[in-house]
Amino acid sequence: MLKDNLKQLYYFYESIRNNNISAAAKKLFISQPAVSMQIKKLESCCGIKLIEGKGSKKLVPTAEGQKLYEYLDKVFRLLDKADNELEKMAADKQAHITIGTTPTYGKFVLPYIFENYTGPHSQCHIKVVSESSISLLDSLRHNSVDIVVMALWKKLSLKSFQVHHLGEEEVLLLSAPDHPLQKQKRISLKALQNEKFVMRDDQSGTRKYILREFKKLGVTLPVSIECESPDMVKELIMEGKGVGFLTRTKTHKELAAGLLKQVDLGPHRFYLDIAIVLNKHKSLEPEICVFVDSIIRAKQNLKVAL
Repeated sequence: MLKDNLKQLYYFYESIRNNNISAAAKKLFISQPAVSMQIKKLESCCGIKLIEGKGSKKLVPTAEGQKLYEYLDKVFRLLDKADNELEKMAADKQAHITIGTTPTYGKFVLPYIFENYTGPHSQCHIKVVSESSISLLDSLRHNSVDIVVMALWKKLSLKSFQVHHLGEEEVLLLSAPDHPLQKQKRISLKALQNEKFVMRDDQSGTRKYILREFKKLGVTLPVSIECESPDMVKELIMEGKGVGFLTRTKTHKELAAGLLKQVDLGPHRFYLDIAIVLNKHKSLEPEICVFVDSIIRAKQNLKVAL
């Protein structure tokens, strides 16, 4: 008989637990008369009186009502425990994907990728960690991350990894709008050795790539200021503290607003390869495979965005 009246039992339980019907109604997000009516129906169903007094004053259960409340207290506490256990089990079974990326691509590229991720496993838990390029590959090698989205450069050892190319990203030499370099019609690469360069720390893939490319051209670029954050590099360049290389993705807003200007290096162009990198020795969960496939399918749009 009681099993068929679970709602009425719950309303009765909350009314006694909260000492009055008004408080129970507020907690249950229903009206006070609705709670009172359900309790009356329960008493009618049981054929006994369960409450001595009703209304806004403190409720006093009858002896039968008190005994019923004690049983219900055990029942509903067990139901709460079951609810928590089921939630925990569901969370444990939820797919987890840890994505490693650099600060630049974490801010600009990943939101675009998530926008295009609409596969059957799109409800999985996604965690994004931001590190330098060198640290990211080490984390991938040790399975601390599942996927890496980063810019590649030549001579980067990728023997242990599977690479899916997404597109190219141009690296620009930038200065403040009033920097003397902006007044020169032709800029000699050798003359850049006399400039103050603001660059990322030596763990930055972009820095390694640029210094290596200029070295091949017979130019050694002096690093006057090192920063861990690409945002700090950008700020210092805008303040005229020096010139530096940053990706177009990182600086497109400042370029459009005229806060930064590209230094024309003539025919010399520098591009990084944007790619998804996976550990080829790690067996991927189905959810991760779906996620990677969805990014690869959107790579043509990603090229346009970059």
